[in-house]
Amino acid sequence: MLPNLHAKGHTGRQVNHQTGVSVRGYSLNNPEPQPGLYYCNKTPIHSSSIIYNHQSSYTMKSRVYRLQSAPLTCVFFLLFFTATYAQPSYPTDPDLAELHYTDLEHFTEAYHALQSANDTLEVLQTMYFDRATPGLREFISKHQLTPELLKDAIEAHPERYALIPGLLENIEELQRTHKALMKKYATVLPGAMYAPTWLLVGANRGIGQASRVGQLITVTRVTDDLNKLEKLMTHELSHFQQAMAMGPQKYGALYSTPNNMLGLCLREGGAEFITSLVLSDITQTKSLAFLEQNEKDLKTKFKADLNSQDMNYWMWNSLDQQDHPPLLGYVMGYKICAAYYDAAENKKDALKAILKMENAEDFLIRSAYLE
Repeated sequence: MLPNLHAKGHTGRQVNHQTGVSVRGYSLNNPEPQPGLYYCNKTPIHSSSIIYNHQSSYTMKSRVYRLQSAPLTCVFFLLFFTATYAQPSYPTDPDLAELHYTDLEHFTEAYHALQSANDTLEVLQTMYFDRATPGLREFISKHQLTPELLKDAIEAHPERYALIPGLLENIEELQRTHKALMKKYATVLPGAMYAPTWLLVGANRGIGQASRVGQLITVTRVTDDLNKLEKLMTHELSHFQQAMAMGPQKYGALYSTPNNMLGLCLREGGAEFITSLVLSDITQTKSLAFLEQNEKDLKTKFKADLNSQDMNYWMWNSLDQQDHPPLLGYVMGYKICAAYYDAAENKKDALKAILKMENAEDFLIRSAYLE
């Protein structure tokens, strides 16, 4: 039986940050425990298209990104570093990496209550939004999630939300998977910093993002595929390492720097490359297959587009096209990073260079990938 999704004219309230509700040691009327960074990862985990239920646009730092309905993915919105936030400090011991799922518990309670409730918005507000953990609060703040948006998503995709209680029933398996993943990650990047991962329920837009409070992972699009969830968590954690290696402000400046197509491709490609070392796989499998089938022609096009700084074919403007997999810049960046790493005598130094990416043009030359 699906939940009752009939509201009685309720408009929904703003999230109450003054409730003082304590969630596993966090007091929700206090600031988040760690200052830190905001940053963006727009990498899809599989089909390389943005998930959204209707056409919408978001204005971010004088840019408007148009998001349209499409297959399974993750979308990551542009967030900015500010001088007021210090570089965060999290454990470097993978055994101390935290996986939080309190918000899944709260949503499941709300989901069951919707079986008999008449006011969907009231149930979602009081049982999910008002009890938000620091991770969900951060997500709400950055992605404007509201009870109305969540209600619409549940109505549009009831089959996805019906899987969430089952994920929670198997949470011990996911905890073991996460623990093993973090240990594997440590073998690739010793000394990595492990911000906590927050499992959340959003409006079925497949969002995964790192933030000042840790990785924010919405589960509806990966509930029934833990391999995709692993790749998403690994990719996001790798972006976190990039930000720590570069410094938060320099990392954030990648998006405001003009004519920075190569830097953005290498940023995403670097996260994909680290993911490949950890899991022997990447998030953009379809795009990678297409690139490898058409490598010579795509290298030529990439060089030409670098000269004109035309990212339309390679990055986020490619999300709504139909004749080839989108976001080919991610896998082009991945191939450049792989070539650099393979050619390097000192692999440890090569990984540092991939994370820090001090000079994208010099990195490309040293990789010799386009030659």
